Amino acid sequence: MTQKKRPKISIYIAMSIDGYIARKDGGLDWLEYGHTGDEDYGFKKFISGIDALVLGRNTYETVSKFDKWPYEGKRVIVLSNTLTEVRKEAELFRGQLGDLGSTLYSEGIKHVWIDGGVTVSKFLEAGLVDAITISVISMVLGSGIPLFSTMNREHKCHLLSTQSYPSGLVQLKYEVVK
Repeated sequence: MTQKKRPKISIYIAMSIDGYIARKDGGLDWLEYGHTGDEDYGFKKFISGIDALVLGRNTYETVSKFDKWPYEGKRVIVLSNTLTEVRKEAELFRGQLGDLGSTLYSEGIKHVWIDGGVTVSKFLEAGLVDAITISVISMVLGSGIPLFSTMNREHKCHLLSTQSYPSGLVQLKYEVVK
């Protein structure tokens, strides 16, 4: 079987030391603990290099409540089988992830950012993730929404780099071994 052409797919996400990306209620207020001054931990550079991002429904619903839409100027695709509409800055997708990748590639999209715990795991399971950047914030939440959902197989990764910051945040960059 030939592999369909697709864009590079990256995960760029923050988590607590104990592996949570949000509080049980989806709250992200604890992320501020990892910030010091104007440091953006490479986020501006990362987002300037992506053409589109794919959000899971839960992540979309959380960011939709923000005062300002955080993805201005970027194509945003929301994965959901239950939503019937999304805000004007986004588009809804139902279907196979591989088909989404092929469609985006045919539309000239070269680099996609995946965000949301369940979505991250679905893309990993489908063998579609190329790179993972995890910013570990020096906080133990004790409970919450985990970065990874249960998956059916292992996913080997190769550590490319680590960087620590004065705030205590440690950033890990991996490539997914195919």
